[in-house]
Amino acid sequence: MSTAALLGGTLVGLTASSASAAGDCNTYTIVVNNSAGSGKLRWNAPLRPMPYEACGSHGTFAKGSKIWYWCYEYNNYGNMWIFGRLDGTQTKGWIYAPNVAPVADVNPCY
Repeated sequence: MSTAALLGGTLVGLTASSASAAGDCNTYTIVVNNSAGSGKLRWNAPLRPMPYEACGSHGTFAKGSKIWYWCYEYNNYGNMWIFGRLDGTQTKGWIYAPNVAPVADVNPCY
C-alpha cells in the first residue's frame, strides 16, 4: 500500500470481499494516474465504481463525452476496463474499454 501511496494511487471499493454474486464489487482495486491518454464515448455509457457491470454506476454519460484515462486493468472475466475522469468534472470511475475510442496512451494500473 505504501508503494501505491507514493505513486499517487487511490483505493476504490474499500469493503471486504464476500462470497455473494456481488463479491467482485466489494474488492480492493488500486488505481494510479499514470497515463496521458483520453478518449470519447462511442455511445451513451455508464462510469462504474468497480470494473464490473454488476457494480452499479456513477451515471450514464452522453456519446462524445471525453474521458481522461488514468490506467487500465482486466477484471476476473478477462474484460479490459479503464479508470478515468470525465472531462470538466471530478467524476471518476471505470469504463468498459469497448465503450471508448481510441484506447491508446493508457498504462496498466499495477
